[in-house]
This record gives sequence, C-alpha cells and structure tokens, in this order.
Amino acid sequence: MVQVEAGQVVVAVVQTSACQSCKAKQGCGQAALSDWGDADRQAAKNHFRIPHDGSLKPGDAVTLGIEEDTVSLAAVWMYLWPLASAFFALLGGAALGWPEPVQLGAALVGGGLAFGVTRRRFRRADDRWIPRILESRPGGDSLIVRAG
Repeated sequence: MVQVEAGQVVVAVVQTSACQSCKAKQGCGQAALSDWGDADRQAAKNHFRIPHDGSLKPGDAVTLGIEEDTVSLAAVWMYLWPLASAFFALLGGAALGWPEPVQLGAALVGGGLAFGVTRRRFRRADDRWIPRILESRPGGDSLIVRAG
C-alpha cells in the first residue's frame, strides 16, 4: 500500500522490465527469478519511505533520484571490496606457500569477511541511500501517492 504519513511518503517504484517485452520470456531463468515469491513480497521490494515537506497530495506522481556518486560508492562496496579482499587473501596464501585448497579457503574467508563488513555498513542508517523526490506532478501513473 502506498500512503502519505506525517513527514514522509511511502512510494511504490513502478519498474518496466525488459522481461515484459521479451519474446524468450517463457524459457528464461531471469524472468522466472524476477517473478519468484508471493505478490506481497515482490511489492514490498519496490516500496520506499521518503521524507517530504507535506506538499504531496493523494494521486500525485513523483520522480525519484539518487546521487550518482552514491550509486558508484554502493557498487564499490558491494562488488569491488569483496572481490579485492578475496583476491588479496588468495595472494597472501600463495605468498605464504599454502597449498592451493587452503589458498582457496583463504580467498573465500576474505571475500566473506568483506561481505560481512559491507552488510553491517549498509544496515546502519545513512541518508545517502534514501532516494529523494526530484519533482512531483498532480495526478499521473508513475509513482502514485495515496492517503493512508
């Protein structure tokens, strides 16, 4: 459910996926994974609580945005940091002369620890990760705001 609350609005992001227009959708694993789970769970993944100044009214459509630097930073934390940690753990094991299975285990532990650090980091409240309302339009069909 999308609603207006005191000081914030809950918006549902409407995604237009490439899967919707693809002719190979029936036999594709990606399309199956995107539809996996119950409808409530799928809908909850697309809901965001966003602070606002109270100027939104039921039926308004809004455009959301997030800083480009924030997206780049998130990509570094989610992909590059665990990969680099696994790689350096592997190199460290090789430099110490460990056997290959132990080196592989070191790489898995290094990547896993980095992933744990990343997960802990992203669970903390940080305003950089919250989308901002860039514009609002009366009525519309993109992000609908409804009184709660």
